[in-house]
Amino acid sequence: MASTVDQAEFVFAKAAAQRTATLVQVGALAAAVVCITLAAALQTPINRQRKDLQLVMQSNLYKELPPKYAWVSAAGGTFRGIVADFLWMRAEELKQQGKYYESHQLAKWICTLQPRFATVWSFQAWNMSYNISVATHTSRERWQWVYNGIRLLRDEGIPNNEKVVPLYHQLAWTFYHKVGDRLDDYHLTYKRRWATTMDSLLGAPPASVSDEEQVNYLKPVADAPPTLEALLAQRPSVGKLVDDLAKIDVDVTVETRAANQFHPLEISFFKPYTQYQVEKRFAGFRKSDKPYDEHTTKVFALLDAAPADDVQVLVGYLRAKVLREQYKMDPKFMQEMTGKLGPERPISIDWRTPWAHAMYWGMYGTQKGREVKNIKDFDLLNTDRIVLFSLGQLARQGRYIFRANLEHPEESFLDMSPDWRYVEAVHQKCLQLGKVYAEKDEKVDNTAGEAFRDFHINTLQSAIMDLYLSGREQQAMRYYDYLAANYKDQYTGQVRTIFTQNTFQQFIQLQIKEIAGIQYEAIWLIHSLLESGFLALANGQYAEYVARTRNAHVVYTAYQGDKADDREGRRTLPPWDQIVADALLQFVVEPERPLVLLFIVWERLPGDQLDVKRRCYDDVRASLQEMYGRSDLDIDKAFPPPPGMEEWRKSHPIKTPEEVSQEAKDKKKEEDKKQQNR
Repeated sequence: MASTVDQAEFVFAKAAAQRTATLVQVGALAAAVVCITLAAALQTPINRQRKDLQLVMQSNLYKELPPKYAWVSAAGGTFRGIVADFLWMRAEELKQQGKYYESHQLAKWICTLQPRFATVWSFQAWNMSYNISVATHTSRERWQWVYNGIRLLRDEGIPNNEKVVPLYHQLAWTFYHKVGDRLDDYHLTYKRRWATTMDSLLGAPPASVSDEEQVNYLKPVADAPPTLEALLAQRPSVGKLVDDLAKIDVDVTVETRAANQFHPLEISFFKPYTQYQVEKRFAGFRKSDKPYDEHTTKVFALLDAAPADDVQVLVGYLRAKVLREQYKMDPKFMQEMTGKLGPERPISIDWRTPWAHAMYWGMYGTQKGREVKNIKDFDLLNTDRIVLFSLGQLARQGRYIFRANLEHPEESFLDMSPDWRYVEAVHQKCLQLGKVYAEKDEKVDNTAGEAFRDFHINTLQSAIMDLYLSGREQQAMRYYDYLAANYKDQYTGQVRTIFTQNTFQQFIQLQIKEIAGIQYEAIWLIHSLLESGFLALANGQYAEYVARTRNAHVVYTAYQGDKADDREGRRTLPPWDQIVADALLQFVVEPERPLVLLFIVWERLPGDQLDVKRRCYDDVRASLQEMYGRSDLDIDKAFPPPPGMEEWRKSHPIKTPEEVSQEAKDKKKEEDKKQQNR
């Protein structure tokens, strides 16, 4: 009986427990439903608030992604991370094995799986430009991998993460350091290839024009209509030119593809257009017309027949189109940059230099980054540093004398010299950034602050002597006085001794004596100044040529000053005109320089240099005849003899070595006799 009662109680207790458990489960389920409902209701305002506060760059990782990224990333689900990890390991393994193309393909897949993860893009681009490139063996391969890294960031990484400043920093750094610096053995190849690309597309800032015209040379590109329809609406006459180009297989509506290293228009139109510009300059010096391929010949004929104004308008539109589609650059921002470099007056930018593009991506990136509320100052500072350092490089070597070799870009002629307009830009940018990034309670005053102090001092101090030798004495003196007044010795707080012991003129004279106190050093410096003057003349900078020549004579006079008693002539220099003639001869017969550059210098030498040209003409012609006698170059047209050459030859007959030796002996005897009579 008792066992029956216990069994019944157990059954009732079990049933009660089951009812309680069911009620708990129902309650928990109801609570979960309520929580999920509330969470769903709150998700939208939370996402909106996160977006308003800019706590995330994208509230939906897959929203607005191009299809090639969106479907792969969304479809990967939980396994996307595992697949990405495997691809990372496999890509590194392939790289170590030297299988760079397979590794490159896996790197693209990794980026496709993680399009909003900025570090992935940055690392893979750096890996291509720095690691894989140096493991290859030819200049062409190296450039291909350096440029692959640039393209990965520029064409895909940044468009998918347009407000992530570190990506702009990495891209600007690659242009500034990998392409622009001298640490890579093939840095000149990179510079020549990039300059050839930009020279073909945009050309060079015009020479021998006003500063305003130089600044605005890109304005027709910046102001070009965004579409062909808008262009034809503004200028209907361009329509015929568009139709004529289409008949010779130049489709101005064609678009580029992600895999293209060049825009189709760069090949079908801009390459022959650049050749056309060169040929117009060269044609008068040829014995016969240079042969070109059929397509290029057709483009030449069309350009000859078309109205010049229509051609220029269309070229401006096409340049803007290629910049936007192929190089992901904003022509309007490029033009605006000329007025954002520091000085009150805008400065023209030579887009053939890598530092111009480093500045572009740095400035464009910081502008985008400052739209984000929670941007890190460290990221902005690092990117602004690259902008500042790029300005410094433009000041040191940003003036390009460049002649493109379109068939073999790595063989193009490139000479880099200082562009003194950018010294003031560096100065003003240092002052600006010093205030922006000053530490709390730091007293900046009229300096660049601690963050940029050393760079500011070193740039201005090294520029003083060069500015003086280039004829910019007032600017050099201004920086000399500025450094003396604003940068005291860090330990004593007093004006540094370099400025207290000498006046400005004494400082300059000491510098000249220090660098030109020995005969061969003086000759080297004089020839360097004269050569840079000839290059400036070729580039249309006549004032620069005059200043360089004048200061070469200053060095000549300074060296000769204490050599008057050297009767043997062992330490003295040749007559000034002979030194200039020797420098001109060396310049003109240098085989690496393009002929058109030499024509320009010979043609533009001012009338007061006729005696110099007469001194070296026979040697110049003989050398050029040996170098180009079998080519179609008409040497007498390209290098006509200076007026009065026949009279010069009669009054300066060529002497045999024996005659020269006898003259030297006779001269020495006369000097010895005079010395004895004293």
